[in-house]
Amino acid sequence: MKLNSNIPSFKALVKKSYFTKDPNDSNEYYNVYVFGIQSVGGKIVTFHVLTDSGMLRSRVPLSEIYTKIPTNDIPFNYKQLWDCFSENVAVIEYDFLAFHRAQVVLRDGSKVWATYILTIDWYNNPYSDEPSDYKCGHILESDDGYLLCMPNNRIFWKDSNFVTKPLPDDLKQFKVDTDLASVENQSDRWVAEDTNSFYYDIIQEL
Repeated sequence: MKLNSNIPSFKALVKKSYFTKDPNDSNEYYNVYVFGIQSVGGKIVTFHVLTDSGMLRSRVPLSEIYTKIPTNDIPFNYKQLWDCFSENVAVIEYDFLAFHRAQVVLRDGSKVWATYILTIDWYNNPYSDEPSDYKCGHILESDDGYLLCMPNNRIFWKDSNFVTKPLPDDLKQFKVDTDLASVENQSDRWVAEDTNSFYYDIIQEL
């Protein structure tokens, strides 16, 4: 089980009202460094942050973190489509996707532009272990400053050097994965042999 993971740190803002009892703090923000991520099954993705006043806070929801003061914020349940599947999570920043732009489809079908940050991937749970239910979560920074956690089928990636063709008009033609193949269950005979020969009986052809 890996409840917490390091992430590439980045500067952000958190509303003071999330930390305080004063409703007047809703329009003021703490400057923070976001440096860790936490996944709890059935909950929104959360982060570990350090404020510029020296306060360390854990389990700050994705919905409360901004890279700039938003002018068109959206509801918290639009920022993440699915709750975390479990505490078992792997975190990676894909070099290939670094700084890639993407159009994200929100819960109501509206679209926003965002930039890739990192990816979280759950494992050892009933949903992730079932191919048709499997989903990873890409963390993206929207152009309006709020964070998003979205699966593959809610993101259209932009790459001016490679993505030059439009998707087909009928997106319903794309099927859901229903199986994860195993190469060892296709034969009654194992590849390994009960010998002390490193190459078994393989013959090289020149």
